Amino acid sequence: MTPRKPRLNPHAPSRHTLTANPGMTRRHLLGAAAAGTAAGLGLAPQLALAADFPSKPIKLVVPFAPGGATDVLGRLMAKALETPLKQTVIVDNKPGASGAIGATAVVRSPADGYTVLMGGIGTNIVLEHTMPTLSYKPERDFAAVAYLFDVDYSLTVPVDSPYKSLKDLLADAKARPGEVRFMSTGPLGPVHVAMEYLCKLAGVKMIHAPYSGEAPAIPDLLSKRIEVAVMTVPTTRPQVEAGKMRVIASMSAERAPAYPDVPTVAEQGFPGFAMPIWNGLFVPKGTPQAVVDALSNASLQQLKGAELRQSLEKQGVRITAQGAADYERFLAKERVRWKKMIQDSEVLKS
Repeated sequence: MTPRKPRLNPHAPSRHTLTANPGMTRRHLLGAAAAGTAAGLGLAPQLALAADFPSKPIKLVVPFAPGGATDVLGRLMAKALETPLKQTVIVDNKPGASGAIGATAVVRSPADGYTVLMGGIGTNIVLEHTMPTLSYKPERDFAAVAYLFDVDYSLTVPVDSPYKSLKDLLADAKARPGEVRFMSTGPLGPVHVAMEYLCKLAGVKMIHAPYSGEAPAIPDLLSKRIEVAVMTVPTTRPQVEAGKMRVIASMSAERAPAYPDVPTVAEQGFPGFAMPIWNGLFVPKGTPQAVVDALSNASLQQLKGAELRQSLEKQGVRITAQGAADYERFLAKERVRWKKMIQDSEVLKS
């Protein structure tokens, strides 16, 4: 009886597997060789991801409510990034807990560059010190992508408020301790910290009224349910121009270009006081460096272009346009400065 030939595995590779495919280009061959080397080092998945990035829409998480300054600026950035990245960039608002809800969602997303945080001082520095239950550590869990811009905040009142200056506000707060209400974009965030610090310096006590964003607070300010709000130029300027609000002090180190006649808090009796607020892009730690670089380069390219620059400057922001490495160095200094301000403000005791 003739022995049966062993049955061949139809899925087994042919001895001709390594023969060049006539349709394969030199680029494909080089890519395959590089992938083979990377596989030996365990880097193949990351290299493949970086080489194809971006191959699908990107989500930009804005951790505040729609209509506020962070949302407006985030939408401008998202639209601008679509050109160099050649993909749709979708804004996803996730407000709450002074930005912690949105930031947490980004930390928990895959480290592939397709979920990006529009972060700031609160989400990436302050909350770590003011919220013991915060589920992430900014320095450990986020990688910086790009330092975008600084945003000017100001103390704002209804146009018919009796407060014409910071002195007027503090005098009333001293006369009515625990009755004057100020608005911020969330408990224990940077605005709350800065206002408690100012109250500490001035020897007054005000009531904190937290909101999920700036836009929801506008009706309450105009109807005088709250006496004063800490808001950005993009939010206040339309209201000021419409004759509904008045700005009484700039919270930044310098006067806001949008309000050159309005003195800073430092100029009104508190030398050295400053609450510069910045925004930047962050991704989960572990995102391939090539992907971080792609996002960073696209951001800087657009920030240095005339179209986006003009749109942002109209919103009253100061463009910084720094890459990932410079941003990380800046963040290291900011952590020290804000930790001291938090301690001095005694906000955790209030």
